[in-house]
Amino acid sequence: MSQAIGKSEIVRALSELPEDATLDDAFQRLFVLHKIEQGLKEAELGKTTTQADVESEFRLKRTTSSKQ
Repeated sequence: MSQAIGKSEIVRALSELPEDATLDDAFQRLFVLHKIEQGLKEAELGKTTTQADVESEFRLKRTTSSKQ
């Protein structure tokens, strides 16, 4: 299983920001890294949904909501 984002990865991600980056830019970068890590962990655990399943679910919801 993948490891959580460590301090060195955080420092590297922040150091890649431009010199005029804001605190919001830094938070956004860290948030995106966190969400990517979270998604990778879920994928390793098999907690993913295929695109075909999502499309099927949306079609089902669309047909059920149009009948109401």
